[in-house]
Amino acid sequence: MADLEKLHLKLGLSGTYWDKRPSFRISFNDQVLKEDKISKNSGEVEYHEFDVQYDSDAKISICLLNKEDSDTIQNDDKTAILKDMLLNIVSVEIEDIQLGMVAFQNGVYATETTVTWENVPTNIVHNCMNLGWNGTWTLSWTNPFYIWLLETM
Repeated sequence: MADLEKLHLKLGLSGTYWDKRPSFRISFNDQVLKEDKISKNSGEVEYHEFDVQYDSDAKISICLLNKEDSDTIQNDDKTAILKDMLLNIVSVEIEDIQLGMVAFQNGVYATETTVTWENVPTNIVHNCMNLGWNGTWTLSWTNPFYIWLLETM
């Protein structure tokens, strides 16, 4: 059994919206840390910080909860999106380490329904931190965090 690890998480989120604010849920190892709506204006980053502890594998999850088809407005021939609602994961910091590309490349976005991504029907999207469909973005790592980070970089 691995030692108990305690970490400080800092998540930067923003909403892109024209009508209603994105609702989200942040969880750590399936325990809800926060459920709320984006409080800042569209495009402005807000930060959510948490202290967590675990003894084996870890998983941070960010879920977009309230996207509806009417939140996306397209032009008449449906070739361009004019207005949309997104939940953007702007930054992921663990122990004051900005994960940047590590979070981008290792995060997995599971949509609630099948979507078309890069012309392929799927419900799993890689290399995506802008949530445009209801679903959950997850970043998982092993204990100890620093060893996982070194092996992943």
